[in-house]
Amino acid sequence: MNPIAEELNGVIQNTNPNIYDMLSNKGKQLYFPGGILSQGAEAKEKAFRYNATIGIATEGGVPMHLSSIMSSINVDPEQSLNYAPSFGVLKLRQTWRTHIFNKNPSLSGKAVSQPIVTNGITHGLSVTADMWIDEDDVILLPDKIWGNYNLIFTVLHGAKIRQYPLFSSQGGFNLNAFEDALQKQALDTKKIVVLLNFPNNPTGYTPTVAEGKRIQEILINV
Repeated sequence: MNPIAEELNGVIQNTNPNIYDMLSNKGKQLYFPGGILSQGAEAKEKAFRYNATIGIATEGGVPMHLSSIMSSINVDPEQSLNYAPSFGVLKLRQTWRTHIFNKNPSLSGKAVSQPIVTNGITHGLSVTADMWIDEDDVILLPDKIWGNYNLIFTVLHGAKIRQYPLFSSQGGFNLNAFEDALQKQALDTKKIVVLLNFPNNPTGYTPTVAEGKRIQEILINV
């Protein structure tokens, strides 16, 4: 295992051993290389006099470009043509983090890292699966799901999808089916991944406040 990954694992174990135990085998081996990308990101934060990192041709102090193309782009060349940081533009991540706190007041006072920018939902779920999903892990999902779940979790990562009816006979979230399915899987496996996506794709359903509280109780009790 790479020394950087070992160091990261040590930090996670000391901070929250439960999180370390939930990581996939691949997740425990992942790390961000200390090469040009990390050096370039550090330089953008701390160096202001010279730019000798990733090679970008400049002209007149800005990235070289064709004026016929840039005239149709409403963003200046430095913002639109330079390499974006691997984790995403820092200002965007900071603004996004503030938005997360505004939408989730219960996070106030808690340590939350900067969010990471991905190339869309599929990429984000793929990264999540790399971090947390091992072969034969059980993922609990409703019977109404987005088709890419099968591709990402089953085909690419070898997980086992188990499902429960999303709707009860009364038309709300099927709390009984959810609890029964979770308890059944808990008898056979130590690790269960519960994926809750609301509004549900493809139905658009979102649980009521009461249903949300009951889902929380079920997860805690099981």
